[in-house]
Order: sequence, then structure tokens, then C-alpha cells
Amino acid sequence: MQEKKLKLVDLVFIGMGGCIGAGIFSMLGVGIGLTGRSVCLAFILAQLFKMSQQTRVIVTSSMFSLSGGYYSQSVLILNPMLTGASAINNIVGALSFSVFGISLASYTALLIPALDPYQKLLSLFFMALFCVVAATGADLFSKVQNLLGISKVVALGLFIVFGFMVANHSGFEGEPFVMNGGISFITAVALMSFTCDGIPAVNYAPMCENAKRDIPRAWIIASIACGSLYAMLGYVGSSIAPYAEVANQNLGYLAQMVLPKALYIFFVIGGAMASLSTALLGGLGGYSQMYTGIAQDGWLPKFFRSQKNCLIFMFAISALPIVAGISLDNIVSMMMVPGMLLTFITDFRAMKMPEMFPEQWPNNAFNLKAGTFKALMVVSMIASALTGYFSLTSLTPGLMIGTVVMTIAIYVYASYMIKSGKIDITSTTDLG
Repeated sequence: MQEKKLKLVDLVFIGMGGCIGAGIFSMLGVGIGLTGRSVCLAFILAQLFKMSQQTRVIVTSSMFSLSGGYYSQSVLILNPMLTGASAINNIVGALSFSVFGISLASYTALLIPALDPYQKLLSLFFMALFCVVAATGADLFSKVQNLLGISKVVALGLFIVFGFMVANHSGFEGEPFVMNGGISFITAVALMSFTCDGIPAVNYAPMCENAKRDIPRAWIIASIACGSLYAMLGYVGSSIAPYAEVANQNLGYLAQMVLPKALYIFFVIGGAMASLSTALLGGLGGYSQMYTGIAQDGWLPKFFRSQKNCLIFMFAISALPIVAGISLDNIVSMMMVPGMLLTFITDFRAMKMPEMFPEQWPNNAFNLKAGTFKALMVVSMIASALTGYFSLTSLTPGLMIGTVVMTIAIYVYASYMIKSGKIDITSTTDLG
């Protein structure tokens, strides 16, 4: 039987699933705390901010359908050492998946208090369950992803509808639209961009029916849908009660203020837990596809050339912080710095893509002119620099030093592997 290929609708749900994840359920209140009711505008600008960073990825995906996803895109424009740094940074990033297992366990314990003492076991169970689903292939994977995607959009829609009915649309006395001034608004835009990430589905190119055509289209549809949804969530969340009551609260807390109990339970399960599930499932599926390309080039042992083996590794590495009871907050912040540095460098080098690939460039998504593309790369570089700066300055001096050391170690390892003679970069194969 021929394996099912992902279509446009599947890629849209994968993109929305990757974007509408744990971030919005924890970060909405932070945005309200920074800028009040203007958080709705902050979300719109944040989505545009993030789309500027994703332009290079989408343009490249429309020119090439590559076996190694994000990694193979980096191979096209980076030198070998920077390519290795990109590969290793993606491996380190797998640690962050454990936060989804931990969060799913905490929501389960919230609904069933008797399970609270077993949260570590629940976390491991959820990690194992979604690794198995991600390994089943495109058919079951897309069905689960689409079902959970619909569920969480319905849950967030209920919050918007019920919240809109009780919202104070003229604002609360003494509260300006832009709370705390312009600097806080800009900070909110930068931080809300974290919740707008995850839409491009380029890691799924090997599973797509027509990757070059459908990935750019899915990106546009999912970006508009997520940006609009987030703006409405920001408007409602900041308007249902005075600033002091809603600032810095998570979305679950805000939902309790507007939803009947039965709908609130659905909101937790079909919204929060479904969002965590789609983000975890999308991440596991996409990263495992990317790791096979990284291993193909020699940065990882041959064990990683199988997607199922990659998922076994991802479960094992995600289990470490779960078993040890380690918080991932600081780890995630530290990982952002080398990631944004690589994005900045990659975008800078990507400005030469029209000249590097003169035959493929006319086929780029949206028929971008070379000058327009280069201008968008400059915007992306600025966005990356700001994101990296805010990530670094949020750390303690000790963690700042640790971040610098970790970043240097990534490049040292990449340099060592190149000198070892084990690297043979071939994963840029165009799948057609």
C-alpha cells in the first residue's frame, strides 16, 4: 500500500499546531502585563516580525524540496563549519521537548488530583506515547494532528466568544490603551514573537505530496490564521477585567473568569492539553526528519539515519530533565542565544541567494525580486538580534557565561568534526 502524503490542509494544521502551543497559554498574561490592551497590536506586529524571520525558509522551500528540512537549507548557504554549528544546535534543542511532557502531566493532575504524586511517570508516558504516534507515518500522524488542531481552535474560539460578551470594549477608567509606555510595548512585541514561532513545515518535505507548492501556501494561511487568532485573544484577555486582575496571568486563569465550568474543563483538555500535544507531536515528527539529514552528512552516528531511532533518542534525552526534576526555563533561554546568532549569520549569507542560484531563483515563492528579498533579510537580522539580546539579558551573570561557553563549544565541536574527515555533506538532495 502506498504511504499517504501530506497535503495542503495537513500542512496548514501542522503549521498552526506548531504555532498555537504552550506559549500562548503562558505568555498572553505576560504581554498584557507589559502593555495592557495594546497587546492585540503587539501580537499583530509580532506575527509580522516572525514572518520576516521565516521568509528565507519559505523562499528556499519553494525553490528546493530538501531531505533534511531546516538543516539542509542551512547547508545550501553556510560554509561547512557553520553548517555543523547549525546541526549541533538543533540536537541540543531536543532537550526542550520535555517541557511539553511535564506540562501535559501537570494539566492532567489539575483535572485528576489523585495523579499529582505521579507526575514524573505521567510525563514519561506522554513523551513515549507521542514518540510512538510520530513514528507511525504520515497517515495517523496527520489525522491526530488535524483532530487536535481543530479541538484547540474551538477551545480558544469559545474563550473569545464568551469573553467578548463580557469585555469592557471602551476600556477601564484610568488605564491607557498602551500601558507602561512605548518601550514596554516594543518589549511585548519581541516577547510575543516567541508565541508566533513554529509555522513553517519545511522539515516535512519528504512526507509532502507537493512540497514546493504547498509549504509556502500553508505558511501564508497558517500565519494569517494564527496572527488573527492571537490578536483576538489579546483583545479579549485584556478587556475582561481591570489590568491588575489580568496582568501576568496565564490563559487558563483568564478562561476561568468567562467560561462555565463544563466549558472550562473542555478548554483545559481540548485547548491547553491539545495545544501542548500538537506542539509536541509536530516537533517530534519534524525534528526526527531533520536528524536523519544531519546523520546522513556524518555529524551524528549512523544510528540516526532511521527516523524511529531518532525518536528513541529524543525520548531518551527528553527523559533526562524529567527524571532529574530539572526546570527547563533557564535551558530554553540559554538555547535561544546561539540559535538567534545562527539565524543572524544565515540571513546575512542568504542575501546572496539570488546570485547563488540564478536558475532556481525565478521559481521562488511569491515571485520576490532580489532587492525585496534582501530588504526582508535585513528586517529578519534585526529581529534576530533583538530576540537574542532580550534572551541573553534575561539571564543571571552566571548563566550568561554558561551561554557563551555553550555557544563556543558548539562551534568547537563542528570544527573538530570537519577536521576528523567524517563529514560528507550530501543531504541537500532535491526531492523534486
